[in-house]
Amino acid sequence: MFFGEENKMSNKYWNALKRSYRTFKFELYCHRCCLYGIFKTKLLFRVDNINKLEIGIGGTQKKAGFISSDINIGTDYPYDLRLGLPFPDTSIDFIYAEHVLEHFTYVNLIDLIKDCRRVLKPQGVLSIVVPDATIYLDGYNNPESFSYKQYCLFEFGLQYKSKIDFLNYIFYMDGHHRHMFDRESILSVVSDGGFSQVRLRDFDPSLDQQTRQYESIYAECIK
Repeated sequence: MFFGEENKMSNKYWNALKRSYRTFKFELYCHRCCLYGIFKTKLLFRVDNINKLEIGIGGTQKKAGFISSDINIGTDYPYDLRLGLPFPDTSIDFIYAEHVLEHFTYVNLIDLIKDCRRVLKPQGVLSIVVPDATIYLDGYNNPESFSYKQYCLFEFGLQYKSKIDFLNYIFYMDGHHRHMFDRESILSVVSDGGFSQVRLRDFDPSLDQQTRQYESIYAECIK
């Protein structure tokens, strides 16, 4: 019995060590992305172009006519968005962030919004899409009319045997989500980031993914 328990403890330690190693590798990768992004920006980026930027795209797919930046070496200008953006002041005309801001802690979120404002040209636009947390709050308050199969599509082990799991889904998303929004808070957050001209906007089929319309809030900020 003792040796069995000791073996379980040993396995937990090695699993923890593996997680630490993966975190270390990821942080090294982030530094590599940043250095590469800084180098590419200095070498290839042109301030006098019409620069439309999509941030936090995850992979390498981007919208036509846009440049991209994220922690991915395959994006146009790789960079760790927790540190801001690699571009010079007043150099970007339009920034698009779809389901990105919820992945940042509040401090990093405000820093990123401030940096978006820094790089935007005068009258430049930051267009934002975030998940609507009130959908899941309504689900908690009215579970009989809430369909988790419609709104909780990302699978990470929740069983939805209790209505609190509707909140666990959107507020934590298996550790990926760090900040949540309603219509009031998204305007407040971008104002805290330095924008004075902020408003909610409608879904734009030429810009936004229709598959995420059912769960999203849309906002626009002008420098």
